[in-house]
Amino acid sequence: MNWLKKLFSEKTTKGIIEEYKEYRKISKELNHKIIDTCLDPDVFIKAARLLGAARGDTLILDNEDELNILMDFALREYKVNKQNTVEIYREKIGWENDIEKEILDAFISSYTSLFKIISISRAEKSLILEDILNKKGDIKIIDLSLSKTAVPGFLVFIRIIPFKDFNMSAGILFAFYGELEKYLLKKYKLLSKKVKSDSDSVKRFVSFYKLSKTDGIEVRYS
Repeated sequence: MNWLKKLFSEKTTKGIIEEYKEYRKISKELNHKIIDTCLDPDVFIKAARLLGAARGDTLILDNEDELNILMDFALREYKVNKQNTVEIYREKIGWENDIEKEILDAFISSYTSLFKIISISRAEKSLILEDILNKKGDIKIIDLSLSKTAVPGFLVFIRIIPFKDFNMSAGILFAFYGELEKYLLKKYKLLSKKVKSDSDSVKRFVSFYKLSKTDGIEVRYS
């Protein structure tokens, strides 16, 4: 019966990957809706200043990937009256179908951390991660791009978006060499104290953004 178990497992994996692709596509479309309807320009520039990606009203970005990083920060981290832009969209606009509702809920439940890449499955398009900051292991994510290019032992700062059947990343990435782990944790503690925010999540994002500038590995990510 091993052949039957193998066949069932393969079908399940293929099904999850197809579901991932659908959710990824809808997530990108939903992001654009949120930006177009609820992202206030003033909030965006204030978020950019807090991140260190703007001087005054002028953005300071090295490439398009940094715009994606800034957009993630502005939508999911920067809050006005205790709500971020995603939460404002969910409350004011809502969702068109059950998948959009599920994605919005997952956006709100998403979190960032520094992860160590433990293993990679090219066949399953997945990675097993260890959450360094929260000391949790065996976190599996599906990521078509990262599963092709990642190296076991490397460290990545990403946002995980949790769904019922799988986890995926938000598409932002700061990568570091594994041997920098202790150094990064020490620097993170120092940098986070300088971030003008009461939010641990904001402090974490800003700190690792700065660390990516000084100690990160240059990557192109989609």
